[in-house]
Amino acid sequence: MRCSTNSRRSGFTLVEAMIAAAISALFLGSLFAINVSSMQTIKMARESAAASQVLQQRVESMRIANWHQITDADWIKANLLNSDAPGTVSLRSVSENLTVMPYGSGNTGTTQLNRQNGAATISQRNDALLTENAIQIIWTVNYVGAPNEHPTTRQTVAILGKGGVAK
Repeated sequence: MRCSTNSRRSGFTLVEAMIAAAISALFLGSLFAINVSSMQTIKMARESAAASQVLQQRVESMRIANWHQITDADWIKANLLNSDAPGTVSLRSVSENLTVMPYGSGNTGTTQLNRQNGAATISQRNDALLTENAIQIIWTVNYVGAPNEHPTTRQTVAILGKGGVAK
């Protein structure tokens, strides 16, 4: 049996191992950064969907009510803004603003209501809305959301006609 004294040892040098470790660390670091970014995007989408749900629920409540009710600021305050809408649980520092104004007439008076910290207030009132044929409602939801406690606003506009669509 012959033993070779000239055997070459093959393997990685310390420099090559350090470069491989650095490349692996960069890859894992970028992977974690992408994960954090995608989680923030998912959180923003969830908050946006919740705000849209609040707006949809509020507008549908206005559509269900009769003309005397939706043109009366006291009724809106007592029956629509007296409780949280579904979806507000997942939003932080929620406030709502509602503006009801005549649509398609010369009357320029508006009714404005605000809801903040669970309390609704009437900041402006137009009792002549009852005599209008159509009104425009602008409902705004403000909340603090992702990323980085950023103030965010979602808004919807709807036009409601006296007597509904059939007339």
